[in-house]
Amino acid sequence: MFSPVQLGDLELANRVVMAPLTRTRSGDAGIPGDLVVEHYAQRAGLGLIVTEGTYPSHESRSYPGQPGIVTDEQAAGWARVADAVHARGGRLVMQLMNGGRVSHTAITGTDRIVAPSAIAVPGRRTPPRGSCPTRCRTR
Repeated sequence: MFSPVQLGDLELANRVVMAPLTRTRSGDAGIPGDLVVEHYAQRAGLGLIVTEGTYPSHESRSYPGQPGIVTDEQAAGWARVADAVHARGGRLVMQLMNGGRVSHTAITGTDRIVAPSAIAVPGRRTPPRGSCPTRCRTR
């Protein structure tokens, strides 16, 4: 388990992989900041780190505090994370995540949700202004 291994193009120091962990530490703008950098850098001794679910478009954001990889500022935040992990000899891959119909327009900040279905997941969402049913009006 603690011996090096080749995983595709990646040479890993060991066979320990950190699964994605939802942290909700990237604020309203989805920019990974100092806490996110510290979180991943502290775990750089693992063979591979899989980041928390990161939204690739504003319409796919799933929850408040989720990091994105849409804007230049978000990309710069992730570059800081990668630099900190790499400086400690770690390897990092990003998990891209589309929240689909689990999300809500109050969370995405857009007028639409991108998903494979028009039918929202039953239950309540927790947008920044508090909980509301799936079909609540937010605008």
